[in-house]
Amino acid sequence: MKIRTSQAIQSVLLSAVLLSLAACGGGSSGGGGNNDTPPSANAGTNQNVTEKTTVQLGGSGGGSDTPLSFAWSQVSGTAATINNSGTANANFTAPDIASGSDILTFRLTVTDSTGRTATDDIDVTVNDVAPSADAGGDQAVLELLQVQLSGSSGGSDMPLSFAWSQISGPTVVIADANLSQASFTSPDVIAGVPEVLTFRFTVTDSGGRSIFDDIDVTVSEPPSQVTISGILEYELPSPNPNCDGLNFSSITNRPIRGATVQLVAENGGAVLDTTVSDDNGAYSFLADSQTSVLIRVRAELKRTGNPSWDVEVRDNVDLDQPPAPLEQRPIYVLDGPANSPSGADEVRNLLATHGWTGSSFSDTRSAAPFSVLDTIYSAMQLILSVDAQANFEPLNAFWSVNNRTVVSTGSFDEFIASGEIGTSFATGGFASTGGIHSLFLLGKDGDDIEEFDDHVIAHEWGHYFENTFSRSDNIGGQHGFNNRLDPRVAFGEGLATALSGMALNDPVYCDVFWFGGTLRGFDIRIESEATGSFAGWYNESSVMKILYDLWDDDVDGVDASSIGFGPIYDVLTGPQRTTSAFTTIFTFAEAIKNAGTGQNPFIDDLLASENITAAGIDRWGSTETNHPGAFRDSDPVYTTIVPDGTFVKVCSNSEFDNLGPDAAGNKLNVHRFLRMNVTTAQRYTFNVQADAATLALLPPDDVNDPIDQSDPDMLVFDLTQYPDPNALKNNCFGTGEGCSGDANTENFTTANPLSIGEYVIDFHDWRFEDPDTALTYPPRTCFDFTVQPAQ
Repeated sequence: MKIRTSQAIQSVLLSAVLLSLAACGGGSSGGGGNNDTPPSANAGTNQNVTEKTTVQLGGSGGGSDTPLSFAWSQVSGTAATINNSGTANANFTAPDIASGSDILTFRLTVTDSTGRTATDDIDVTVNDVAPSADAGGDQAVLELLQVQLSGSSGGSDMPLSFAWSQISGPTVVIADANLSQASFTSPDVIAGVPEVLTFRFTVTDSGGRSIFDDIDVTVSEPPSQVTISGILEYELPSPNPNCDGLNFSSITNRPIRGATVQLVAENGGAVLDTTVSDDNGAYSFLADSQTSVLIRVRAELKRTGNPSWDVEVRDNVDLDQPPAPLEQRPIYVLDGPANSPSGADEVRNLLATHGWTGSSFSDTRSAAPFSVLDTIYSAMQLILSVDAQANFEPLNAFWSVNNRTVVSTGSFDEFIASGEIGTSFATGGFASTGGIHSLFLLGKDGDDIEEFDDHVIAHEWGHYFENTFSRSDNIGGQHGFNNRLDPRVAFGEGLATALSGMALNDPVYCDVFWFGGTLRGFDIRIESEATGSFAGWYNESSVMKILYDLWDDDVDGVDASSIGFGPIYDVLTGPQRTTSAFTTIFTFAEAIKNAGTGQNPFIDDLLASENITAAGIDRWGSTETNHPGAFRDSDPVYTTIVPDGTFVKVCSNSEFDNLGPDAAGNKLNVHRFLRMNVTTAQRYTFNVQADAATLALLPPDDVNDPIDQSDPDMLVFDLTQYPDPNALKNNCFGTGEGCSGDANTENFTTANPLSIGEYVIDFHDWRFEDPDTALTYPPRTCFDFTVQPAQ
């Protein structure tokens, strides 16, 4: 501790006293007291508002630098409740004013912390809301029609009354004149002299205030109407003898039947009316004599109810990226010239032309889509002749001048959009076609055209019929009359050709195309095509002739009678649809002989004429003895397998097909059929192994060569479950049960128990379908096949 002297302590005390005096401001000339200014108030600018609205009072204060307080009060006028009156920003709801207006005065008082105040007033003029009236927009109407007067009102919150009155024009009687919605009947006026009627809509509130609005209604005579009618036709060239090209010197004008016909306004293109052409191609419209119109025919057949159909002919080629969905590509139309009616009834005939210039086709071939459409119409009539209530599933027919025999290597969507379709064909209602059954038809000038090959079109439609009304197990692929085919293919193709002859009532099937720069072609004699040694249950020509001869009433050799189309249709839409075997001539023959036609001897004669065993014929071909070929692997047609582990030997071969790039995979004996009866519902194991003889023919397995060994595949079906006739219908183009790429073997166990019933199995060696298979691959491979309960 530091000790201080008394002198030091005195000095410190003196200094503290001096500092204290300086802090008190003693001796200053400022005069002492507060030098702050008084407060100020600003209530804002005067306002003009309507009753029952929220009004904002925005005030402010200033001047004094002490804290300020605010208070709003009403000085005069109709009383109003002030919200937030103790703040600078207040509000109130404008009171209901009986009439006119009222001035409400409000005062803002600003007070500082010393108690000093300042005030400012604001006037708020509150206006009563008067009623409003709106008679609606002016109208133009025709004579002798009921006219609606639709008024509206607003504004006043008082009860309102309404009154319609006529101001000018020919006098009419106003119905409901005391309501906002009134009406009158337009007067009869002189032709060419419209009359203007003026009506006043008056709105009055309970306070006696009124307001009105007027509306003019111009009344005219309706324009005169005329009938526009005509005949719609397309040009169809006749085939040359033996279908060797087309004779454009012999043209038949055929009616466009059942097509959609539209009356179209030239200005704006609005469709004014729609009808359907009759079986003579005739149509008729009533048209305004003062409106310029054209006649449009759409290449479509539309009908709702029973019967019903929906057919459209579209252009599939679309080079845009990405192309539009198939079902949205343009429908072909034929437009007539646009002009105003002459004031009298008139005839407008339309003719779709073939476009042949003498050596080639022009770009405009307007007859083509209508020829396609009319062939489909004819085919539908065959069905309607025995089933008047038939409902046809939607169908798109795609034809294009760019559809050619070039085969695209792209995806389905790509080659369809490019026109490189390869050949004419039909598809089911797949996702790639928008879920719609579709036909694709060639049309490239200098390559191949189908628009005038009505039998070809009807043949493809026959596939549509089999897919939708019956059941098709046809696996597709290339085929010809001198082929021994997979019997499913033989039946499907033979049926389609037979149907074309029935639908067109013509047994001469023509197909024209370019060959060597010239339009050539060939014919098929549906009734009498020679089958020779190729005749049999595996030949499409045999199937074609049997079915056609059952239908026609010509007497031609063994074709000495007819059962008509009715029993054929009943079998195709009945037993053939749910048969437990694959659809072949056997399933059809069994059903038609059980149909009770009384014509079984006739049916037997037709079968025998095509080397098909008629006696005891059943769906399995159990009695068939016509088994061609060196290997005779078609004997029996179905191999029975018992699901108890007992093995059977099954061979697949390319005897009637090709190997490698030319393989179609759809010839007889490539696919082998087995049948199996399941008596216990459980899971089963399927096993296939190449037998020793086959393995001895194959080279040592090269792991770098995935196709030097056999590849057995199988599909297992419960075909009675139509329209989804699958127990295990697998996709052999991907990976699935029974469809692996394992060399020389196939083994799988069903994921779920198989229910009790009859199953069929489609078994084959994929090597006979793979275009990459070497030509040195053995033409026949055999396998040991077992099915047994899963362990």
